[in-house]
Amino acid sequence: MLYYLLYKSKLIPRWLSVWGFIGAPLMFTAGFLPLFGIDSDSAFYSFLCLPIALQEMVLAVWLIVEGFNPAAIA
Repeated sequence: MLYYLLYKSKLIPRWLSVWGFIGAPLMFTAGFLPLFGIDSDSAFYSFLCLPIALQEMVLAVWLIVEGFNPAAIA
């Protein structure tokens, strides 16, 4: 929901929001892997969580350096 709202409001670049659209369902899927016997320490689990982890770090740096889009706020 966060990335959808950021996408619609254009507060951050669209590519960053789309990256969140891709990473969030992968992390959601990784959350269900222990139910099917795949350990949370496995490489597959980490691989599914990697895109959203990187996206969160890039988003933090983006907001510190660039901030929100002032045209979208006005």
